[in-house]
Amino acid sequence: MTPSTKPVSRMTSAYVRDQGFRAVAVTIVGSVIELRAKGRRQTEVVDVASLYYRAVKERVISEKKAKKAARKKTG
Repeated sequence: MTPSTKPVSRMTSAYVRDQGFRAVAVTIVGSVIELRAKGRRQTEVVDVASLYYRAVKERVISEKKAKKAARKKTG
């Protein structure tokens, strides 16, 4: 894969309510992701490593819930 050395901006298909119904713009700069509602200046910055950690944590929690539900159903 190509390393992200230059900022890359894209409009997403996601929409949020931020003083109206607006599309979300994403900019990838190095190891951070900047999110903002289209037409707004306020940005939210997320570190990619912490985002990855959170996604893994959510997956593990979901798997534990599914496993617990399966045990409850059979036992």
